[in-house]
Amino acid sequence: VLNTMKSNSSKRRKVASDATCPLYDLLSGGILEEVANYLAPISRALFAIAIAPPSSPYDIILARCRPKISGSSIDGSDWHTLDFGDIEKELAAKLTDDDISKILLHIDAAQKVKRLRLTNCINISGSGLASLRHSISIEQIDLSLVEAHRSPILDSVPPLSCDKVVPILESIISHERNSLKHLQFPHVWRRKEPADPRFFGSLQRYNEMMENRGPIHCLKCNRNIYSLCMELFVEDDFFGIQDDTCGVCTKNYCHRCSADDNHFSSVCLCRTCERVYCSKCSTMVECGNDCDKMYCELSCLPQNICASPHCSRTFCNSCRSDDACRTCGKSWCVNCNDCMECDWCKIRCCAECSEKDGVNGVHSCDDCENLKVLCDRCRVEVCESSNCKSCAKIIQPVLLKENKKLQDEIKSLKHENKELKDENKEMRRNMDLARMFLR
Repeated sequence: VLNTMKSNSSKRRKVASDATCPLYDLLSGGILEEVANYLAPISRALFAIAIAPPSSPYDIILARCRPKISGSSIDGSDWHTLDFGDIEKELAAKLTDDDISKILLHIDAAQKVKRLRLTNCINISGSGLASLRHSISIEQIDLSLVEAHRSPILDSVPPLSCDKVVPILESIISHERNSLKHLQFPHVWRRKEPADPRFFGSLQRYNEMMENRGPIHCLKCNRNIYSLCMELFVEDDFFGIQDDTCGVCTKNYCHRCSADDNHFSSVCLCRTCERVYCSKCSTMVECGNDCDKMYCELSCLPQNICASPHCSRTFCNSCRSDDACRTCGKSWCVNCNDCMECDWCKIRCCAECSEKDGVNGVHSCDDCENLKVLCDRCRVEVCESSNCKSCAKIIQPVLLKENKKLQDEIKSLKHENKELKDENKEMRRNMDLARMFLR
């Protein structure tokens, strides 16, 4: 900060006390370039914008006496990938559309950037992407707002707007020489019911663009791939996803080809982060319950471990909710399943909980012809009139408990009845005394 210059000479110019001096007026260009070399690409762009001089009358005067520093010498020239995940998550979350616009304009993103990832930019509406209109260099745009191998379901709905982003995307799609290979959309756009008409229309136009390019060859088997388009069936888990294109390397593989080291397809959709990965970019893990759902690495696979001490299989949340004991909450894989489901009410209970007192356990009767597996309450209703000794043996403890419960209720009612009689007797006596005084 330049302080007010005090001098007896009237020829000296006085500088206001709140005037600021740009950082590069205090440090040489070489020092600033050295500092920038230690920063991530996106941080270098932010640094270059931050030290830019403010618009003021002093710019012309100061420019005469300072060495010229080219913008590219500080922010760099390699902008193949612009990933906002390279800066602190808290900082990215604070960036506005104006900040994004300044960065894209400063580095000439429309001509230089090939891959744009708006990781953690949860405070933007998308208007800051306007400078990307009609870009012919951009190949991949990731609008999911989250890091790789992370669920795209955010705590609050992001303000990213279809109305502002879709026209920008369509301006790129409509350009005959565009280089688009892959788009990753936000979860809220894909799962919104009903689907936004503008979003659905952009998917259709993207598909038309891909089809006009002609067939693409699978990098593994060299077969023609005709399904590089977005899935348009709204009810499908793949809606709004290119299921033949890896979201990391953007290479294309057909689903008929298996990975080199297992029987999985060369490209698979992770059900947690909702991205498609090829076998070279991510190790895919299958749900231990053989439900055919895939997950990228163990970081995305929910850690639901089989409750059996002799098994270490992990399985997904949907399998856990289907097979969990409703008493203790434990789950078992399909091979070690220790839970039984009541044929009538469909509740599930494991063998250990079924033997505990006060638990509506589920048991199997080998002597019944039709209904073998029932919970205790349903068995009392179903087998009340049957002569099955095995069922009678199973429900005997339940009946004894019910009988005891009824006896306790009878005692309670008798006690309550006695109290009411006493109160009634006391009221009559008080009424008799009141009549005596009135005479």
